[in-house]
Amino acid sequence: MTARYSLLLVAGLSFGQAAQADLTLIGRSTLTTLNMPNQGREALYVKKNQMRRDLTDRGRSYSYLYDLKKKEVAFVDHSLRQVEIHALSNDKAGKNKDMRLELTPTGRKHDLDDWNCLEYTLAASLPAEMGQEQVTVLLDGQVWLERKVSERKEVLPFIKSVEADDFFVGAVTPGQPINAQAQGINEVMRRVLGKGMLCAADIQLNYEGSGPMADLGRRMATKAGIVYETQSDAPLDDALFEIPAGYREVRR
Repeated sequence: MTARYSLLLVAGLSFGQAAQADLTLIGRSTLTTLNMPNQGREALYVKKNQMRRDLTDRGRSYSYLYDLKKKEVAFVDHSLRQVEIHALSNDKAGKNKDMRLELTPTGRKHDLDDWNCLEYTLAASLPAEMGQEQVTVLLDGQVWLERKVSERKEVLPFIKSVEADDFFVGAVTPGQPINAQAQGINEVMRRVLGKGMLCAADIQLNYEGSGPMADLGRRMATKAGIVYETQSDAPLDDALFEIPAGYREVRR
């Protein structure tokens, strides 16, 4: 599982104080697989119906440019100077009636400037396929949510998009179709994000099953974390959400 799938945090929505406030969130992320941690930087920008996520992964820089009106996401690989454009409506999450999700408040808080982010323990399980084998994907950890996001009219377009059944909040993997496992994890995070803005998370992903693929998954268990450290509501330039000039475009 790549860093782009592990957290599915790209829809961490937020808000400023002004009626049409823009938003910038800056933070750091950690992905640990095979006991090898990889640290990177994260930046999230929101302006009306557009959203941009920048991240570094093993020294390489990537961007995700979301256009919620067009229901498209452009994955930008700055090293290759290449852009893959995906239609969000083609990556439907769908309802998973066999999924279990529990969010339990702990009473602890995580402060992010003047935001009040409450801690919840997360426990989720969902069926998935690895190759020809049926496994159960397990997600356990903590998330910190700002629950008042739904009261802010500035982010209403984002809230409606996250709550829609066909909105894939996770970041697509370049060159690969959306698989059942990613769809299930997407549904977990979609339900979480529908309850509030994600300020931070620390999630362990594991597998349960009796076959060789489940055993391989357990040995490659992934731990992923993110924490936003600063926020700003300074105006953002429209050019920030445009595909860079001179990049080769591929439409999926």
